Amino acid sequence: MAFSVYFFIGWLSIVCFFIQKKKYSVVENTVLFLCVLIVNLNWTWLIYEEYGLITYSHNPWNFIAYLIKRSIIIPLIVLICLNFGSKQFSLLKNLMHFIVSALVILGLTNVSHFLKVTTVKHWSIFYDFVYYILLHVLGLVIHKWYQTYMVEKDKEGLTK
Repeated sequence: MAFSVYFFIGWLSIVCFFIQKKKYSVVENTVLFLCVLIVNLNWTWLIYEEYGLITYSHNPWNFIAYLIKRSIIIPLIVLICLNFGSKQFSLLKNLMHFIVSALVILGLTNVSHFLKVTTVKHWSIFYDFVYYILLHVLGLVIHKWYQTYMVEKDKEGLTK
């Protein structure tokens, strides 16, 4: 059951990302996706494997559902949220986008607990919420850094 739910949500998030009008270029979206994916993989490895605060199911189909959520759904939802924002939006509107996106991911985390894909030992849902907000902020910071780096590279290329 969990596999089919996350498989559907994974494809839905992929379709939503591709039909969305994107604010960033293909290269920027790729860099953002990979950076958010790397951070998310390392974070889940620490929380699940090293500290043992949350455990995942050893049922193969539930584990695949966990991998789909961790590796596809969460980075894509963050990317959708970052592409949804605009430079004309105020900081408050962008923060609201981050909060709504984090709440959506938090809802998927609750579905994961309900379907016994993951089991919480010594963890609070508030920690997940803070992490998802910080993941969005990190994506924004990485994008700002990448834009600054690429603009400097373009200026150097034009002056040579």
